[in-house]
Amino acid sequence: MQLPNATYRLQFRNGMDFARAVELIPHLVRLGISHLYASPIFTAVHGSTHGYDVVDFNEIDPALGGREGFLRLLRQLKAQGLGIILDIVPNHMAASLENKWWHSVIELGRSSAFAGHFDIDWRQPLILPFLGQSFEEELAAGNVRLALDRNRNCLALKYFDGLYPLSPATYSAILKGASPALQRVAAIARAAESSGTADLHSEISSVLKMPPVAAELDELLERLSAEKQQMLRLHQLQPWRLTSWKSARDQLSYRRFFEVAGLVGMRVESPSVFADTHRLTLDLIKHGLVDGLRVDHVDGLADPEAYLHRLRQLVGNSTYVVVEKILEANEALPQEWPVEGSTGYEFISALAELLTNEQPSSGLSSEARRSAVKKAVLECKLQVLNHNFNAEVMRLARLAADLGSNDGSSQDTDRCAEAIRQLMAALPVYRTYVSDRGATERDKQILDEIELKAVAAAPAAEAEIGLVIAALKSKSGFAGRELHSEFRTRFQQLSGAIMAKAVEDTFFYRTTDYLAANEVGAAPSWRPGGVDRFHEMMQDRALNMPNGLSATSTHDTKRGEDARARLYTISEAPDVWAASVARWHEMNAERIRHLPDGDAPEPSVEQFLYQSLLGIWPIRSSLDEDNLSALRERLCGFAVKALREAKLRTTWESPDERYETAVVEFLSDLLDLRSPTFLESFETTARPFIQAGLINSLAQTLVKLTAPGVPDIYQGSERFDFSLVDPDNRGRFSPRPTPSKLPRSPTASDFEDCKQSLIERCLNYRRNGGSDLLARGEYLPLHLQGPSSRHVAAFMRHTDNDFSITVVPRLVFGHTVGDRLAVLPELWEDTCLVWPDGRDLTRLQNLATGHIFEPRRHLPIADVLRNFAVAFLVPG
Repeated sequence: MQLPNATYRLQFRNGMDFARAVELIPHLVRLGISHLYASPIFTAVHGSTHGYDVVDFNEIDPALGGREGFLRLLRQLKAQGLGIILDIVPNHMAASLENKWWHSVIELGRSSAFAGHFDIDWRQPLILPFLGQSFEEELAAGNVRLALDRNRNCLALKYFDGLYPLSPATYSAILKGASPALQRVAAIARAAESSGTADLHSEISSVLKMPPVAAELDELLERLSAEKQQMLRLHQLQPWRLTSWKSARDQLSYRRFFEVAGLVGMRVESPSVFADTHRLTLDLIKHGLVDGLRVDHVDGLADPEAYLHRLRQLVGNSTYVVVEKILEANEALPQEWPVEGSTGYEFISALAELLTNEQPSSGLSSEARRSAVKKAVLECKLQVLNHNFNAEVMRLARLAADLGSNDGSSQDTDRCAEAIRQLMAALPVYRTYVSDRGATERDKQILDEIELKAVAAAPAAEAEIGLVIAALKSKSGFAGRELHSEFRTRFQQLSGAIMAKAVEDTFFYRTTDYLAANEVGAAPSWRPGGVDRFHEMMQDRALNMPNGLSATSTHDTKRGEDARARLYTISEAPDVWAASVARWHEMNAERIRHLPDGDAPEPSVEQFLYQSLLGIWPIRSSLDEDNLSALRERLCGFAVKALREAKLRTTWESPDERYETAVVEFLSDLLDLRSPTFLESFETTARPFIQAGLINSLAQTLVKLTAPGVPDIYQGSERFDFSLVDPDNRGRFSPRPTPSKLPRSPTASDFEDCKQSLIERCLNYRRNGGSDLLARGEYLPLHLQGPSSRHVAAFMRHTDNDFSITVVPRLVFGHTVGDRLAVLPELWEDTCLVWPDGRDLTRLQNLATGHIFEPRRHLPIADVLRNFAVAFLVPG
């Protein structure tokens, strides 16, 4: 296998297509990138902004340039020695009428050839929660009508632009008493359930060529549309039910991706479904066109291990495979999975250890905070279990009750539901991986622990909790084997969604004291462990996942890498920040709206807004109306999303527009040149945080480039990434060349060039001679001694005949030199790097600056970091 040297994550759509990607190739070559890492390229819903809503796994999206455009991109990549990694989405497809498989299922119900492709509970009608109100309300409003779908040649219920195909079995009721030509359509429709719809659609196409018959059909459908009772009866005869989008939380008959009813789960555990959904992907690999795969949301699959083994068997050992998997603290990627690693969220968590102040003064390590966080997270989990995912919980509860009945006992469905809620709320990881192969010791231990917590929380449901745990642990022993397997599978598929929505998309928008830690993959009750824990994590990474991706920004992160790097500095000066927030609160008191249910924004939200603003505040202090307007638009849109995700005073389901408007107006007032007092105060306070944050950005960049793992560069972040959560992080970008020479003493205004130059130099070193060292070399923490040793971190990567040393500053708030990208030399007085025992002294060169250092047993940090923030030392 040819391992990637470095990947460049490119988000197709939003103005990026294959032709534009071709134009980027020279830039990628200069950077030292080895593989383009592409977001999903298969045909997605029309107008998709991300591509994860696939409608055809076996077609390359014409909107991106189609197959020919993709092949041209591949030829250009190969010509420059670059490979490509594809992002594949086996867990779900778009529940869209554009999806031919889904359309067939709606039309034919369980008789469709694709009914088994989707994860649907056929014990009830297929619920389609895509109406603004209930079906009866929409019908009364005249928004639902009978229509002829002239593109698909079928009869349908029309709801605005949506045409939901009617079951052929109901054509007779519609066409009763019509002309012979339409009666023939009805006769063919009666056979469609067993023979398929091809003949039916062909006959309708023929009918449409006869103007009198087509006019008769239009008139008939128009007349029947006005007969409300007939329309209600017709709706009840379908294998599906159109419902309000709000009903999905309580009534849903298919597995969805998280809370997104527009994304339906796939049954890729079935060999035939796997084959149908992977045909094009496997063909591209077979012909040597694609070098690697990223498997999206692997935890959503019924049996991730079995899926990955099947995938590996078909793509071979020469294909690079990584999985999107959130690893909690002290959780390892299962060794049984035949993959190179994960997509790298855990690397972001490691950087938080490095760049966050671990001392008690940060306020992040107190037991009181930890206890409050645990309580808040539990509340968030129970909220989404009781409300957002009630349909999934009750489906599981019914399965559990049936399991108990089959086993000779009797369980109450409501108590089963409570058992499921308490167990999932207690789960410390995204999911367990119990299968017909049994449970690992790790999973048994987790299940034992959550059983004790669940029983303590809900003693009345102790019997039901025991039943659920037995069903999760057991390979067999239940009378209904299929029922047992279904319950175990669905429990494990749901638990990851609960963790994601409760922690990442609820709690992290509620807790506002330290936003830098509120990131995908972060532990909510995390305590900073400092350099020692960072080194432990990197040593573990070198041993267990040396070829996984090392990410700092992705399309899913809550904020861009440089915004996060800046916000880490708040842990260094919590008192300064708290005093500033108090001053701004008093300064802006008149802007706060006093609503009946409380102030808007309330203090916690106000704190959230100030930190968010700090993260995206411009490096250069000059603010004109255009810049402020753009800042306002970004932050106000983000604020509304954050408030709804927090689910406290407004939600996506029931938005409180008065509250949201009040918060948006508060922000708009702050970011107004006509009221400069706040802007001037914020700029003055922000400046030292910004300067220290830029040092952090360069430090985390160098660490990513040289620590164990494959560096992953998110589009545009080679210069800077101060983005907020999507869609803010999916904007267009334009590459710029790296200057041939950087200033001897670069300043903040040179940051973008310095960051890109650092990436370019280190990646080209990896590509041109350091690939084996940085891919396979051991990781050795280096000892620092002196009064400021806690302000610097260093490590060596080494093989038998080569080595490199990475040196980065940390916790430098208040120690920067004006606007220079450097640290005050006085900080490093008497602080040095101790040369490791067992290695010969040798002359060193700093690849970041070109400076040469003569060999010394104690290397002064003041010399190493004299003219630039970071140092990457190699034998010189």
